[in-house]
Amino acid sequence: MSPGAPATGLVLLTHGEIGRALIEVAEFILGRSLADIRVVSFRQSAAEKTGDAEIRQAIETANQGGGVLVLTDIGGASPCNFATRLSGVTDVAVISGLNLAMLIRAWNYRDQPLRRLADLAQEGAIRDIRES
Repeated sequence: MSPGAPATGLVLLTHGEIGRALIEVAEFILGRSLADIRVVSFRQSAAEKTGDAEIRQAIETANQGGGVLVLTDIGGASPCNFATRLSGVTDVAVISGLNLAMLIRAWNYRDQPLRRLADLAQEGAIRDIRES
């Protein structure tokens, strides 16, 4: 990361423990902690519900002055819809279709401005999808 430049914060907002599992694998691959990334495990059961306050708190905590990129697992699903609804609150971009390549790319380029980081993360995810 560039010294003095505000980093773009990262939040994973996924169904269940998908976000935490991706963080664990990314840390193994990169050989370092990704502790700066906030993870919200989205739940909407009768016993447990994730709400706007929890998501907003993760976004506010992740914001280091450069805005926040929220990565969600499925576009149009509840986590993505909640994040999109909150994206007008602060300088937030929301991308769905989270995969490991997107996460690693976002982590490696988090010194980039929010819009550029969003483009780079999407590009990394798409380039990683291929038939072998």
